[in-house]
Amino acid sequence: MAPSSPARPDPVAPRPTPGLYGPEPVAAPSPLEERALQAVRAELAHRGMKLAPSAALVLAGRELARRAADGEERPLARVHLRGALARALAFDPAPTAHLVVARPEQAVALLASRLSGEERFTHAGVGAEVRGERAYLVLLLVRRKATLRPFPREVGVGTSATLEGELHGLLHPSVHLTLPSGRSRAISLAQGAAGRFSVPIAFEVKGRWLVEVVGEGQGGPEVAALVTVSCGGAGLEEASSDREDAEPADVPGTEARVVGAINATRRSFGLEPLELRPEIAAVARRHSQAMAESHVLAHVLPGSGSVADRLRVARIPYAIVRENVALGASALEAHRAAEESPAHRQNILSQDVTEIGCGVARGTLPSGEPAVYLTEIFLAPTEDGAADRMTPEGRVREVLWHERARSGAPDLISDPALDELAREAALDMVRSDIPARGEEGFTERALGLHRKLAAVDLFVAARPIEAARSTNLPDPRFRRAGVGVAIGDSARYGAGRLFIAVVYTD
Repeated sequence: MAPSSPARPDPVAPRPTPGLYGPEPVAAPSPLEERALQAVRAELAHRGMKLAPSAALVLAGRELARRAADGEERPLARVHLRGALARALAFDPAPTAHLVVARPEQAVALLASRLSGEERFTHAGVGAEVRGERAYLVLLLVRRKATLRPFPREVGVGTSATLEGELHGLLHPSVHLTLPSGRSRAISLAQGAAGRFSVPIAFEVKGRWLVEVVGEGQGGPEVAALVTVSCGGAGLEEASSDREDAEPADVPGTEARVVGAINATRRSFGLEPLELRPEIAAVARRHSQAMAESHVLAHVLPGSGSVADRLRVARIPYAIVRENVALGASALEAHRAAEESPAHRQNILSQDVTEIGCGVARGTLPSGEPAVYLTEIFLAPTEDGAADRMTPEGRVREVLWHERARSGAPDLISDPALDELAREAALDMVRSDIPARGEEGFTERALGLHRKLAAVDLFVAARPIEAARSTNLPDPRFRRAGVGVAIGDSARYGAGRLFIAVVYTD
């Protein structure tokens, strides 16, 4: 990645609050902040929400309110919000932020009027800045889905720290990093009690690190915690700016702009650009529209299923699929939020995908503010052998023979009679769309070829390399094999699948 120039000091940003992520820092609210928070808590209590105060959100809100008072054009922009959260020791990934500017006696009531009953929150903080007769109030609301044990925000080069905590309402935690180079990766995490995580992290190089915890919920994977770590005295705020040209008025133009940003990021890391496919974009656009209509940011919405389900309904075959969903004031800002998330960034920089569909939908937040919902679908197509000199059966046979040699078992002998039987089994699978159908019958027919031992593996795959999962392949008792492959659509597994049959005998 090309080196970037150092970020200029931000005159608005205060010195970071000393302490550790996890415990709430010390922050005594001002009388105006206290009145505003009490009004918000009372308003949401009428709607069945019990809010806990968060000192970290108070500190972050104050910094953002000061930006507004100083005339910052976009004081709640993502880059400013992330920096304020890090300096305040807040680990919440995406707070809902509201700004009001009014006379102090009017500001509290105006802030409470911005609230919506559709979103559910657990913690809140209000930061205030008063300049003359004008009060600037910033309310930050979160639904906190993780607790963290104390974790450092500043570390030395070559040191390690253990990230520990627990998810709330989510399961199967995973931890992801974005390194100062911009590369992202997942960290291997030992499976313990449901929802708990503990993993040591080594900070090998100087720079800004991002550490993220993701959990699985009813709506699919969800970011539960995101912290910025300064290694070796690096800054907490990213060097890039959120300034951007006006967004295209048409949806296809907006989507193309996001794809351009994705490919620009990939090229900066030496990766091939992704090919835009309109049919994938249509699937992404429908999901973004569904999110906008329901005011829910999630991979899985009621009645829609996962991205794999949506692609199957659209009859789009794939070997690998990954999905990012994001929300922002513009499509590009939503994409930048996805790029900042280490787990989402891994999808953007994946070397396994070659195609993309991007879909946007302009809508409103529950509070009535405009917003853009974004869906990015990354895909590797199935391999049907159309562009391959070898037939699908030849490619599957190559995979099987290679894996057999790697296992140390005796070499297999290709048997034309078994090939014919396997092809018949593969075609039968396509007709029935049931992978395991007829396994016993084909085994008996193989034994009828004057063999003492026989077995049949039937399965559906997206790529020939998946043939390596054939369960009987390592068995040294089998010395002969036949391979059959049929290409067809499956209501269960998707379009353009490889129906593979392997018949083994002694």
